Amino acid sequence: MPRFTFTPDLRRTAMRWVICLVSLTVLVTLVTTVLTSKKSLMEHLYTFPTHAVLWLVVATIVESILRFWRYHTAAHALKLQVPIIRMAYYYTVGYALLPTPGKVGTAIRLWLLKEYHGLPYTRTAPLLAMDLVSDSLALCGLGVMGLMVLSFYMGDSYGLQTLMWLVGLAFFVGATLTLAAPGLLVRGLNGLFSLTGKRRPRLFARMRMLLLHTTRVLGWRVLLLTTTQSLVGWALVGWAVGNLLSSLGIPLSMAHGSVVVSLGTMGGFLSMMPAGVGGAEATMVFLLTQFGAELSIAVLATALIRLCVVWVTVAAGLVLLPFALRGASHRAARRAAKPVPARI
Repeated sequence: MPRFTFTPDLRRTAMRWVICLVSLTVLVTLVTTVLTSKKSLMEHLYTFPTHAVLWLVVATIVESILRFWRYHTAAHALKLQVPIIRMAYYYTVGYALLPTPGKVGTAIRLWLLKEYHGLPYTRTAPLLAMDLVSDSLALCGLGVMGLMVLSFYMGDSYGLQTLMWLVGLAFFVGATLTLAAPGLLVRGLNGLFSLTGKRRPRLFARMRMLLLHTTRVLGWRVLLLTTTQSLVGWALVGWAVGNLLSSLGIPLSMAHGSVVVSLGTMGGFLSMMPAGVGGAEATMVFLLTQFGAELSIAVLATALIRLCVVWVTVAAGLVLLPFALRGASHRAARRAAKPVPARI
């Protein structure tokens, strides 16, 4: 694994990205909503669904707790001796860097585990794989279930049925590859080591150890548990999104909300942008308009969903980030000040 370095300047960089992206989201929402709606801005503010937004924030907090518990489950499978409170602390800090380029939010969690507990990246890197895989499988599963409900009640919805089969195929292929890949990679690595004449044994040993640790979190028992935890959390957010849409005057159900949040989040993944900005919003607006919402309401609903689901957790991470960096720098200074025993 590469040597990560995180300096206190990172907090200012993260703050700039967050302010820029949130401001852009709010500006685009206000302009599009006003220009495409017959209502004035004051009318929109007067009918603002405060209670529905608060429920969405609560659902996001519960979903974040379940996401952390999934992370803790994987850490337990890896036999990482880290107190649960400290692990929750590191996981929350990682949210602060979610909107920065390079997906460094997940990397700083591993860096904190190394700086505070001396855990090498070869032991903690499987947490990255678990985080991505379980989230992807949960979102695909939630999307399939939502599309099944919608296609059942909308018999002539050929497009929804086609999308359901495509997402279901992605779920099946993803789950199959996830369960099979670690074992195949270990065998492939052993074969490659033999073909090279068993050179660089230390490098191959570290790579093999990394793959063996990865099998602990991508085995079917741990993967089923972590994916279920993620699925429950996203389903709760889907219910809150459906409630928000109903409060905005869009007669949509929890199934609609689950499809919007699951496929929208996957659209953000595919865009490869920081926090999925751009791809997630475009996917959500498209789905809402396909479900019969006006463009202005679709844009407003999408902005509220993204501000609650993404930026609430980012704000929590930004509060804790400076303390985590300061503590890590103090530990590094103490280690550097320790006298090195002379070799005889």
